[in-house]
Amino acid sequence: MAGERAGGSRSMRRGRRAGGDHRRRTGACGRLPGVLLVISFATMIAPASHAQNVRAVRPATDAAANGDVEAAERALYDASRRAPRDPAARAALGEWLASRGQLQSGAVLLEEARLFGGDAVRIAARLAHLYTWLRDWQSLAALPASPLTAGEKARAAVLADRSTSVMGADTTVVPFAPLEVGALGRVPIVLGSDTLWGEIDPQEEGIVLPGLGRGAGLVEIIADDRRGPIGILRAASLGELTLRDVPVRVDASLGAGRARVGFDVFALLAPTVDARAGTVTLRRAGRVSERSDAVGAAMLLGFPGVRLALRAGEAPVPIASPAGRAALRGRPWTVDVRRGVIWMDAAR
Repeated sequence: MAGERAGGSRSMRRGRRAGGDHRRRTGACGRLPGVLLVISFATMIAPASHAQNVRAVRPATDAAANGDVEAAERALYDASRRAPRDPAARAALGEWLASRGQLQSGAVLLEEARLFGGDAVRIAARLAHLYTWLRDWQSLAALPASPLTAGEKARAAVLADRSTSVMGADTTVVPFAPLEVGALGRVPIVLGSDTLWGEIDPQEEGIVLPGLGRGAGLVEIIADDRRGPIGILRAASLGELTLRDVPVRVDASLGAGRARVGFDVFALLAPTVDARAGTVTLRRAGRVSERSDAVGAAMLLGFPGVRLALRAGEAPVPIASPAGRAALRGRPWTVDVRRGVIWMDAAR
């Protein structure tokens, strides 16, 4: 208990330091309906006071239904200020910020919601994804009420001692083959002397390999888990970038030469896809400048899944849906997780 209280104090201090950046982010992308799924998560955090929780987030829910992102966010902050120890208000704000790319701030607020009496199981289910995106393996290994299997916990503990990293050039350009069904496209991944085509999958996290015969010696299996063997990919190359110590899963149903690349791996390299040129530019630092010459579509991370807000007054659509693909088709587009935006250049 003493350790939990100490951790909570550090968490709240980090949350206050980060708080000044929260509010500046969402207005640039205009209106965004469809936040109801984000906010409704918080109404289930403390079932004993469900009616009170609903009232606390109702203004944000109403604003979201009207497509007003700024009003929704203001309402979430107001609810949190009015009841600073209410787990529903805290969780709603944390869930919203995480979905908009403020991963660290979202995690801090969800941690606080748990400390204030929120449902630890529900909160842990979300934090497991946020810690994975943040590469915070130590927090993932120690997560209270964790949804992880024993094998996943063991892998997180190993990764906590190593840390996932990206090395190499500041930027690299690699081939990109767009797909019209399922994954967004394919990129070549080099494992030792072997090359696989990695399909960018918005529903996936980490890297999925077809079997241990590909990239032999570079995969350290930790456990045979519920979805197949899981482990750690020691090294894989995307152009001039080398990814080290990345979570990996083996899926024997994948065909030879295929792999899947989770959206966390792809998005955190701040990729710019130019499907017409057949290339994607990847950035080692995962940062991209604001694109004054491009249109920004607000991005909602679902952990898993990605939605785009394309037009005011309309619900966000999955990025891999026909509407999502149509919006991106014919123009370069850039994933900017820090701003919660996909920048779309003028159609060509």
